[in-house]
Amino acid sequence: MATFRPIIAIVSCHKMVDGQPTQAVYQKYIDAIQHYGGNPILLPYTAANSENFDALIALVDGIVLTGSYSNVAPIRYGASHVEEKEDLNRDELSFKLLAHSAKFGTPLLAVCRGLQEMNVYFDGTLHPDWREVEGFYEPHLEDKTQPLEVQYQPVHDVIMQPEGRLAAFGDQWHVNSLHKQAINKVGEGLFVEARARDGLVEAISLPKHPFMIGVQWHPELNYTQDALSKFLFTEFINYASQTHTQ
Repeated sequence: MATFRPIIAIVSCHKMVDGQPTQAVYQKYIDAIQHYGGNPILLPYTAANSENFDALIALVDGIVLTGSYSNVAPIRYGASHVEEKEDLNRDELSFKLLAHSAKFGTPLLAVCRGLQEMNVYFDGTLHPDWREVEGFYEPHLEDKTQPLEVQYQPVHDVIMQPEGRLAAFGDQWHVNSLHKQAINKVGEGLFVEARARDGLVEAISLPKHPFMIGVQWHPELNYTQDALSKFLFTEFINYASQTHTQ
């Protein structure tokens, strides 16, 4: 008998490839889900407006909101600045997936942009650029003059909150950091799971939800070696497996 693998929906992003519009997901997310026992499927933005959205998403055991080269649209959180890299269709799909997860308890793991979408969905706000905020000093943005393998290496600590779900892993960990936007006001009902030493919010969760966690760093980059990445993906897939059997 084949081993059961929970179906994990991964949100896709708009990208131009050879001059043509494309829906894309970084390979590492697919590989990480596959490695930890999930069966990844990719959701294009058209899923948000499908007449069969409810039937489609009912087949899914877990949801991943990935990081992205685009940023959450300012209109989503009441800001008025001009955002150079928007993906409005990605926003729409992610918010619909967050609504489904919140209503039905579908496990959801949100990474970087995904964490920011999660915070905004629950009426939180964002700093458009953390570098413009006094007090943040950790290296939260990658050095793009360096090779990719250097950009994605751990650069600062995150401190876990003792009452949080991530506290089951430990008190702190060294993580990578590649982002411009950052959480300003934390969304209603969300719990801050971890912060950087400079106070920047690094992880959030929705209490009483089976598993809805957002992290600002990128666990998919070192998913086979990094202990915290292993913890996150293992927990996520375990809860997704439980969802399928309910």
